[in-house]
Amino acid sequence: MQPISEEDQRAKIEFIRAFFDDFNKKVEYLNDLYKSGHRDEARILCSCYIDSLASALYWPDERSNFNYVRSLREHGQQDIFSYIHPKMLDQALHKLSKRSGKWTTIHASITGKLQKVERRLYEEQETIDFLVPLLKRSEMDAIKRELWRGTFAAIIYDQFRIASVHGFGPPDGITFDGTTFRGQPVPAIDFAMVYVCLKRIVFVVKELSEKTGRWFGHDYE
Repeated sequence: MQPISEEDQRAKIEFIRAFFDDFNKKVEYLNDLYKSGHRDEARILCSCYIDSLASALYWPDERSNFNYVRSLREHGQQDIFSYIHPKMLDQALHKLSKRSGKWTTIHASITGKLQKVERRLYEEQETIDFLVPLLKRSEMDAIKRELWRGTFAAIIYDQFRIASVHGFGPPDGITFDGTTFRGQPVPAIDFAMVYVCLKRIVFVVKELSEKTGRWFGHDYE
């Protein structure tokens, strides 16, 4: 990267601020859109905005689903996003098993356990602890890299983002019958929850860009 003058750097930061000020107006409009009855449209745009910000923030990683989940876990400011839903993990590993013989074996070894454990959300280490006796060390290492697929954040990606963009949209509040988190019913996934996350991610990305003087902290370099 070629160094730029202080004047050009100040101008660049002002441009960054202007961009995010405009983006914040778009984000604020989503709330008005939702309240005015255009709920599907608000959910679609909310999902797309998070997707775009996550892709830019974690560039050059091109894993849309991983980046979306990572943005919620790192900047959504709710512990629940990193907790694992055994049923979700089971479904995610089943999908992987259709693409790889290795995952067919791993999934077959643990699907029974994932289906029988108590219906609650688990910390990552808790999940590892009850899976360790069922797998070889190499298989457990592989599982650890994919546990994110079973997180609450991954459910938001699958049931909210995918359903909004590629389907007819999720219902207005996805619930979890009988599943608990810290002894309480798991909160519903709705526009309000995801919208708050979007606003937090925008704040983080804007602050990072202004502080570093680089778009999304890296200028795509």
